Amino acid sequence: MTALRTMLQQGENEFRKYLQAVRKNPSALRPDLNSSPFSQEFSPRIEVDEAKAFASKLDLAAYLDNCFRTVGAKDEAILGNKGLWTWLAYLWFDQLTNRRNNILKRDEHYICAETSNYRRYYIHLVSPPYEIYSKPDLRPFSMLFLYNPPWEINDFTERVAANQFLTSHANVIQVIYRLYFDQSKGKPRPRATSRGVAGSVRSFIRVFQQLELTYDVYSMSPEQIVDLLPSEFDLWKRAKP
Repeated sequence: MTALRTMLQQGENEFRKYLQAVRKNPSALRPDLNSSPFSQEFSPRIEVDEAKAFASKLDLAAYLDNCFRTVGAKDEAILGNKGLWTWLAYLWFDQLTNRRNNILKRDEHYICAETSNYRRYYIHLVSPPYEIYSKPDLRPFSMLFLYNPPWEINDFTERVAANQFLTSHANVIQVIYRLYFDQSKGKPRPRATSRGVAGSVRSFIRVFQQLELTYDVYSMSPEQIVDLLPSEFDLWKRAKP
């Protein structure tokens, strides 16, 4: 177990250099950034398990949620704390790269961006899973975003969760979950995010943005929203939950 820390600017700079080095040489040694001036201990003190193995993003999010709630950490100290999420990606780097077999190209997958740049913030591998899971009204549908291994990119996170106008309304997420998630298999339906597929989630986002110009969609029930969708969504509507 190790005390939770937040990455400081000098630590972020060194972590960024390490990302460049490890892409050229996956066996490059990870620098020790667990001390000043690279990072500082988070308050209140929380211990996390560096060796903890996560089967999915959901497992990772649930573990962190338990750690934070056990000590009563406040959301304002957690959400948007880019140094915290950067340090956690540094701590679990081997797991977040599948033991360095899946090293992603963009630094923002590991070095958390500012929340002011929401789309870049939402491609981080640790902060979005926790943020989605931590919202009580989204948690029942969180598997849509958190079903896959921690090191994999999730199309629903990048295309849906990165749109604040969607994740701010549980009724809309419930519609997306109903249309595109196969509960029996524990993962999204085939081609649900594919380009050029009638009624895919790409189409849903486009159509939904048109509907909100005419209807008060955010106050509607999920069933009412589904009823508004045009015929290209019929196949998805008929799919079993």
